[in-house]
Amino acid sequence: MLLHQISFLLNAGIPAAPSGPGGLFLVSELLVVTAYLAVAGILFYLALKRDERERKLVLVLFGVVALMGGAVHLLNFWGFSTRNELILGLRLVFGLLAIGAAFLLFRAIPGLLAIPSQRQLQKTNQELRGQIQERERAEAALRETQIELEDRVQKRSAQAIMANRELEREIENRKSAEKQLISKNYELIKKNADLDDFVYYASRDLKAPVLNVSGLVEAIREELPTNNQELAQLFARLDDSVSSIHRKLNNLTEVSRIQKPLEADQLEMVSFATALAMVQERMPEPLKIAGAEVKADFSAAPEVFFSRDNLLSLLTNLLSNSIKYRDSERPLRITLTTRLQDPYLVLEVQDNGMGIDLEQYGNHLFSLFRRFHDHVEGSGVGLYIIKRIMDNNRGKVEVQSVLGEGTTFLLYFLNHDQDTGARV
Repeated sequence: MLLHQISFLLNAGIPAAPSGPGGLFLVSELLVVTAYLAVAGILFYLALKRDERERKLVLVLFGVVALMGGAVHLLNFWGFSTRNELILGLRLVFGLLAIGAAFLLFRAIPGLLAIPSQRQLQKTNQELRGQIQERERAEAALRETQIELEDRVQKRSAQAIMANRELEREIENRKSAEKQLISKNYELIKKNADLDDFVYYASRDLKAPVLNVSGLVEAIREELPTNNQELAQLFARLDDSVSSIHRKLNNLTEVSRIQKPLEADQLEMVSFATALAMVQERMPEPLKIAGAEVKADFSAAPEVFFSRDNLLSLLTNLLSNSIKYRDSERPLRITLTTRLQDPYLVLEVQDNGMGIDLEQYGNHLFSLFRRFHDHVEGSGVGLYIIKRIMDNNRGKVEVQSVLGEGTTFLLYFLNHDQDTGARV
C-alpha cells in the first residue's frame, strides 16, 4: 500500500527521487511508521502474554502510544502533498488518544513503582530461599524432636506397663497376704474365744473343788486338837493357799468376762457416786485395816454411759491397788474426781502411796500377771483388767507416779454425747 502511495505521489508530479528531499522524507516516514507499528505489535503481543494486570495495562498503553505515533506518521506520509481537513482531524484524534494513553500511563506510575525490580525480586527470592531453608531446618529439628519424644513416650509407656504389671503382682500378693491374714485372724479369734471359754469354764468349775477343799480343811481342823502349834501353822498355810487359789480363779473369771462383747442393754448411765458406794460396801474390811480416807468429787461429771459391772470392776481394782501399795509411814488418802475434756470424760484416782518407778516398769505396767512389788500380796491382773476394759470401750488409761509420793490413774471414757459406736 505504501509502495502504491509512493508511486502515486511520484506520478502526481512530486519529486520522489531517493536523493531528493521529497524522496528522503517519504522513505524516513515509511521507516518511522514501520518502527512504530512494529513496536506497537510487540507491546500488544507482550500484553497478551502477561498475567499481571499492572504490567498488561502498561504494555497496552505503550502500545497505544506507539500505534498513535505510527498513525500520525502514516497520515504525514498519506497527506504529504495535501493538507485537507480530514487528515488534520485524524491527526487531532490520534494526538488526543496518545495524550489519553500518556495520562493513563501517568496514573499507572504508583502501580509501576510497586512492581519490584529484578534485583528486588532476586533479593526477595534469596530471602525466601533462606526462609525456606530455615523452615526446612526447623522442620528437620522438629522431626528429630518428635522422633525423640516418640522414643521417650514408648520407653515411658513400656516402663508404665512394667510398673503396672509389678503393681498388679504386688496387689495380688497383698490380696493373698490379706486372705492369709484374715484366715489367721479368724483362727486366732476362734482360738482366743476357745481359750476364753476354757478359762471361764475352768475357773468356774474349779471353784467348787476349791470350796470343797476349804470345807474339808475346816472339818479336819475341828477334829484335831487346837493347842497343837505345828498343826496351827500347817492349817494357816493351807488357808493361805486355798485363799490364793480362790482369788486367782476369781481373777481368771473376771479376765474371761471382760473379753466377751457387751450387749446394748448392758450400757446405761451409771452414777460414779453410786458405784463408789457399792465398791466401798464390798470391801469395808480392807479399807478399815488400811485406815483409808476416801474423798470424791464427781460434780463436774456425775454420770457416765457405761457398763455398771465394768465400772464397779474399775473402781474395785483401783481402790485395791491403792490399798495394797500404800505407804505404811502415813495414813492412806484416796481422792476421786471427774472432769470433761473433749471428747472424753476423765476419771482421776489419786493416792499418796509408795508410787511406781515408771522409767523401769512403765512399758509393762498393764501386762497380765506382772507384779512389781513382792512384799505385798497380789495377782498381777488388776491393772490388766483396767486397761482391757478401757481399750474395749474406746477409752484409754494414763498413769502419773512419783516414788515415795503416790500415784494418779487417769481413765478417759468416751463422752456419751459423742458417737460412741459399738463396744466390746
